[in-house]
Amino acid sequence: MPDPSLPPETLAALKQDLLASLHCALPGRVESYDPVSRAAVVRPMIRSASGRSLPLLRDVPVFLPLPDLMSVSPGDFCLVVFADAAIDGWWATGQEADPVSPRRHDLSDAFAFTGFRPAPSALSGGDAACP
Repeated sequence: MPDPSLPPETLAALKQDLLASLHCALPGRVESYDPVSRAAVVRPMIRSASGRSLPLLRDVPVFLPLPDLMSVSPGDFCLVVFADAAIDGWWATGQEADPVSPRRHDLSDAFAFTGFRPAPSALSGGDAACP
């Protein structure tokens, strides 16, 4: 329950500060990749709300789908993540971009990662085929 002694403007400012520092997902571009550790250095492709480039993300674990999961078909399960900021500019150009909208963590800025399977749909033999 919000503190009734705080003015609504203060609560709104606190909420905005919190959301500005919250990171759930962003599109990125791999700068380097280590196949042994399966980790990458990734450049975020959306600038901060103040227009600054975000720092490189180091030692980022990389999801590698199994070879038989390289195609996507209706009915495939996926993990959906929602970007911190509007991805329209990046999606249209493939370049680092300013957010074109103030929206944050919006359903229209989603990414889907395929290759995940619930237990009833698990591959026979487990992940033995995974290097």
